[in-house]
Amino acid sequence: MVYNVGCILNEMMKKTKRRVLIIRCGLLGDTIDSTAVVKPLVNYYGEGLEIDWVTKPNLKKLFEYDKRINPLLVRFTKLPLLLNIDKLMIIFRSLLDPYDAVVNLEVGKKFNSLAKYTKSKIKVGMPHRYIPEDIKNEHRVHHQLRILQTVFNDLNVENAYPYLVGSEIDIKKVYKISRAYVVMCPTNSHYHKINYRGYRAWPLKNWQELIDKILSKTGLDVVVTGHSCEKEFINQLNLNNSRVHNLCGRTTIPNLVEVMKSGVCAIANDSGSVHVAGVSCKKVIALHGPTPFKETGPYGNGSNKIIEANIHMKCSPCYNTEAIKSCPSNICMINLSADMVFNYLIKN
Repeated sequence: MVYNVGCILNEMMKKTKRRVLIIRCGLLGDTIDSTAVVKPLVNYYGEGLEIDWVTKPNLKKLFEYDKRINPLLVRFTKLPLLLNIDKLMIIFRSLLDPYDAVVNLEVGKKFNSLAKYTKSKIKVGMPHRYIPEDIKNEHRVHHQLRILQTVFNDLNVENAYPYLVGSEIDIKKVYKISRAYVVMCPTNSHYHKINYRGYRAWPLKNWQELIDKILSKTGLDVVVTGHSCEKEFINQLNLNNSRVHNLCGRTTIPNLVEVMKSGVCAIANDSGSVHVAGVSCKKVIALHGPTPFKETGPYGNGSNKIIEANIHMKCSPCYNTEAIKSCPSNICMINLSADMVFNYLIKN
């Protein structure tokens, strides 16, 4: 009998491949922060590790160029398990091909049944163990890593940072930008919601002042980014200048990563975009007021500079407190001046 050695080795590799299911089905910023668990898991299981990642359909493109991560899209996350085809399919496939580990990074109960019934050798997080957030004393990334360490207690997380894989496009060719530039992200995820108040938003007037200041006092171009649904909001700015490039609605997340990489600095509200900047841009200025920077600000990638622009009012941060309900206007964001942000930009 003639044996095909290559086929035999391939079959052996298939049997020994390592697979992990990560459950983190949040907003863009939440999901980016959670990618900090990937490197420690790769160090533990080896470079051949494959990751299935439970996420929302609107984040399908997030891992488009990450060969290690396969996004599993779950719609209608609040549906009971027996009515949720997406969750049932994940469980069914795991019966045929069990995971080495299921890592549930959620702190709510929406995915408890998925984590419970998905077949794997190791179970991390809810519903097996609840790890509360230490909101006032730790960044969200540290909380995600603590969940991981409850089972992988000897895991080295010292150099664990969030990351994204970009599209590697040529910015000059795709977007016709040839000069050094600053990226601005005036958007936030709540713009089109009912009773929108924009508690995290920096006023358009302040954005306009900053754009004008950069154009008049530096040689830098300005690149404005945002989701396609935010064009109406961004078009309220005066962007009629050859040195201003309006990319609103024109970038996928992997392309935005490349835009951020090539920029001198990124300036953003507390939004998903600031977390994209946090893993890809050399310098990030995060505009904060109501939300806690120490917990939810961009974490960084280990080699870039993260700056918090905040006037630090006594009532800040007030997010998720009674104070925000009684606040007549977001003075902490309104009074954050364009001059202050500009000085952070030009300061080395």
